[in-house]
Amino acid sequence: MANLTADLLDVLRCPQTHSPLQRSGDELVSTAPGPDGKPVRYGIEEGIPVLLPQAAKTSADNTTGTEELHP
Repeated sequence: MANLTADLLDVLRCPQTHSPLQRSGDELVSTAPGPDGKPVRYGIEEGIPVLLPQAAKTSADNTTGTEELHP
């Protein structure tokens, strides 16, 4: 699991919703709904958040749907 500092999470924003991001496992999740009404999820690859709109997933793409958001 990537080690993202609290300071970094404080400044990161969702490129689509411009909302703060919260950590959920190996993903960052927007705190506001995306265009489809669901939070937008971004993967973390090799410790680097991939905040490209084309790499985003909606919560519906999450296979388990049971992960809890961690501030």
